[in-house]
Amino acid sequence: MEHLVNNLIEHLINKRNEEIKNIEKYKQSDVQDLILICSGKIMELDNIIQNLRDMLIYHNHTKSLQE
Repeated sequence: MEHLVNNLIEHLINKRNEEIKNIEKYKQSDVQDLILICSGKIMELDNIIQNLRDMLIYHNHTKSLQE
């Protein structure tokens, strides 16, 4: 399970980096609406990534308590 969650986190980080690149592209075109949409996506991705990391920490903590 840990391996799958780590892969998911890496995928989400890659997606976040793509959105950051999109913001840079939209800044050059001065498209404010798309910049705001990408910013919201980045915030959501950051939140999901942090929740998954917290879940892994909790899982590892409970696993160590069972041993």
